Amino acid sequence: AQCGRSNLPVSRGHWRARLTDGGIRRRRMFAKLIGGSGYRASANAESATTGNDIVLDPFAERQFMLNGSSSSLIDHDAADFVKRINILYEEGGKKLVDGYAPFCKHLFVPNFTPANPGAVKITTENEHLLRSGYQARTDKELAVLTRWFPKSALPQHLPQAKYLDIILYSREQIKKEREAKGDDPSYQEEAPWGIVSVKPTDFPYETPMQPITMMRNALGKEEGGSGVQMDRDKYKDAVAFWSEYAPIQ
Repeated sequence: AQCGRSNLPVSRGHWRARLTDGGIRRRRMFAKLIGGSGYRASANAESATTGNDIVLDPFAERQFMLNGSSSSLIDHDAADFVKRINILYEEGGKKLVDGYAPFCKHLFVPNFTPANPGAVKITTENEHLLRSGYQARTDKELAVLTRWFPKSALPQHLPQAKYLDIILYSREQIKKEREAKGDDPSYQEEAPWGIVSVKPTDFPYETPMQPITMMRNALGKEEGGSGVQMDRDKYKDAVAFWSEYAPIQ
């Protein structure tokens, strides 16, 4: 499950113009927050999220597992990650950015992990490094054709991503998708928002989801999608963006 909107990247100057005094205060608070150290991977953050508005959904736990199936590893202790996200959420007045459907929201925060950007611009110098193949995000999904840059083929010292795009689904939507896929019925979580994906990015705004994700969503919850129907204009925007970028794996 992944969220996305059709808007192509706006200029950085436009983003700066949107910063408020509240945003500046959040930056100062963030600077204090990341003073600690100790990046570790952990599979389960539930024990540390009791009472929080935002929890880590099982779908996103793979991003925190060193041997997980996710191509975008978040090398940070999962419980501490969720704790920090809730602090930033509270300090920001619990404001969220609308996603591609009413049940999907975004929270953009400065990156406090070592994560690199999840995608790289395709150039004449690196296009020969692109790889393609059929992949599935979970064993319950059908594999789809994707392309990517192997991280091992890119420069060793990739820059740290500037932001984290925290993609949230409502509790109601998560329950619907889990039921449709036949997931473990014993999972009981009532926090209003679940983190379904973490996207390290250099953009402090949402970039289009990949076209294949839009198609998967349109297939329905039984196939790992959200059930949101295809929007042709948003699909064209996604194609325009992902014709110039490719994810890193």
